[in-house]
Amino acid sequence: MNVISIDLPWNRDSKAGRALAIVNRGRKVEIKTAEDDDELSRLVRHHVEQESIIFLDIPIEGCDHLEVEKFRLVDKALNQLGISAFPASRAEGRGKWLKKEIQDINRGKKTIVQEMYPYAIYKFLAYLKKYGLLPRLITGKFDTLCEDGFRGFWPPRYKRENSKDKRLENMKYLYSLLTDPKIGLKFSPPLDDPDSSYTLAQLRGLADKYDACLGAIVGIFWTERNPYAWIAGDPKSGEMFLLADKWLKEQLEEKRVQMRRENALRNC
Repeated sequence: MNVISIDLPWNRDSKAGRALAIVNRGRKVEIKTAEDDDELSRLVRHHVEQESIIFLDIPIEGCDHLEVEKFRLVDKALNQLGISAFPASRAEGRGKWLKKEIQDINRGKKTIVQEMYPYAIYKFLAYLKKYGLLPRLITGKFDTLCEDGFRGFWPPRYKRENSKDKRLENMKYLYSLLTDPKIGLKFSPPLDDPDSSYTLAQLRGLADKYDACLGAIVGIFWTERNPYAWIAGDPKSGEMFLLADKWLKEQLEEKRVQMRRENALRNC
């Protein structure tokens, strides 16, 4: 079993690339890229193992009846907590189609395909880094790490800065977070470090790789039974993997979002 985390455009015909972070034993992470869905499928098929967990950065479930609401329950709850989420209606049926496609081409390997949201993972980790709390993630104890100030905390924007210099600065911050020894990812070959020679288009491609890495973190934590890895939501109305402490878990539950951990993948 391994973890494959995929960042991809919500539009199948988009010229934007697809990035995969493939996590093998010992937290070793390898980055791959694909130009289109066909190449993406080939890469997944090549790297998938028995019972692999495959994460997609796109809404999968709960998008069938969003003509009026636009947002799923889990998306609305995240927005209320300062974790900006796009309307899941924009994804239409692409996430569900990709899930079926991946499961069909890997039939017999019992692959698990689930949704993750890189920004939710990023904001949580950046908040902990700001307050020196990252080491608390690996103690094995589930605790309260966040508080109400989390709602108004905004980590550096690494995708939507118009200034190249500012975007470069913010991406260097995310690079330092992904390579922080307290998180423990082992990149082979080393993760690309942004530098001034990158164009804005190249930085966008690098950001896709970083998003895939954020999904890989929650995948690693889940497989290692880390108490901060959760599934928020339910299969019918929409769900996603994310990191949450006691405070964030309770806030989401107050907004009627189910939070699951033990044996949550048994019937996926």
